[in-house]
Amino acid sequence: MKLSNHWCLALAALLSVFAHAQTAAPAMRSWTSTDGRKIDAAFVALEGDGVKIRMANGSTFTIPLARLSAADQAFAKGQTAAPPATAATSPSGAPVASTTWPRTVSLEDRPEVTVVKEDAETKEFIYRSPHYEFQCDSKLGSNVVREFGRIFESTWLLNCMLPLDLKPTPEKLREIFLARLFTSKDDYMTEGGVVGSAGVYMSAKKALMVPLSSLGVKMVGSRVSLENNNDDDNATLIHEITHQMMNHWLGVLPTWYIEGSAEYVEMLDYNRNGRFSLAGLNRQLKGYAQKMNYAGGGKSYTMIDLEELMTIDGRRWAAALGKGGAAQQNYGSAGLLTYYFYHLDDKGDAANVIAYLREVQNAKGNEEEQAAVKKHLLRERTYAQLAEDVKKALRKEGIDITFFPPGKNGPATTSN
Repeated sequence: MKLSNHWCLALAALLSVFAHAQTAAPAMRSWTSTDGRKIDAAFVALEGDGVKIRMANGSTFTIPLARLSAADQAFAKGQTAAPPATAATSPSGAPVASTTWPRTVSLEDRPEVTVVKEDAETKEFIYRSPHYEFQCDSKLGSNVVREFGRIFESTWLLNCMLPLDLKPTPEKLREIFLARLFTSKDDYMTEGGVVGSAGVYMSAKKALMVPLSSLGVKMVGSRVSLENNNDDDNATLIHEITHQMMNHWLGVLPTWYIEGSAEYVEMLDYNRNGRFSLAGLNRQLKGYAQKMNYAGGGKSYTMIDLEELMTIDGRRWAAALGKGGAAQQNYGSAGLLTYYFYHLDDKGDAANVIAYLREVQNAKGNEEEQAAVKKHLLRERTYAQLAEDVKKALRKEGIDITFFPPGKNGPATTSN
């Protein structure tokens, strides 16, 4: 987020290439700027006084000809438009998902983030990392810009790399993910924030929205600055980014899994170098259960009745927000159940939940979605039998589970 020019945007995309990124497209060449910086990209077309190039990840940028070396200017002027990118290079460039659960996922390099716009008069402050644009109504300090860029890009990478094979993709008609950050909680609420929420992803707006009060930052004059370098302050943003990474799944997944999958990612150790650690998951699980235990610490946790949890709809889930422990028990229960299906169910390799995802993504209607739950997650078990399996598995992990009686979230609606 430094300079508002297309050269920096293109260089940012190059610097963000990860270890597992796809190989470059044909016709790639090295371009050199007038100040000696280099970038690998394919020629696309001349556009007025600029040259349009395509990165290996499929992103295109236009660089002013005057910013290129004399040799590159001559090359560009002598070319005709390149053919369209092949199917292998036209997607977002996301790495192929791992076939096993990774121990760590980290950025190879610090992602470059550019300033797109900073206008104090209109209160428009826009910054862009390779896969994210984040907008705020206050100027973000350089430390905030760097840190948010790392959070966005590392969370994107993690969701790409998990063996769930989610294939994170921006919403229709968008080429990059969008986040909106609000100085005022009132402005956040006016734009559609949910009462009692620390942040929200709204598919209708094709954006995640978070008030700055949820992000461990403070105002220093008219500028936003990091406060205490506490990695826990990243939790809300990581949670909502994960929702957005799964935007094309939200219409077919049950509410508990939509929230539980985001809770799982939030549960993982993250540091400010852009690194998620999945080593020592047992310790992270225990820490999560203790944090979510509104009754206060200990190694026990009371989960929502599993039939109630796995059939809860968005309306009843939202109704619990703002009710303190009620909402927290929902989130904690969803997080623990997701962890169970990822690491403790059956052979502990997430094979059943992965099979569920493959089937549900092609489901046509609620009946087929429910059939996929029964086939892959319940697998001939009643909810009571599943609850016993969850209790046994989590007890081995050092967490004693009990269950609330049905009705913690009120009566089920007919839509359930």
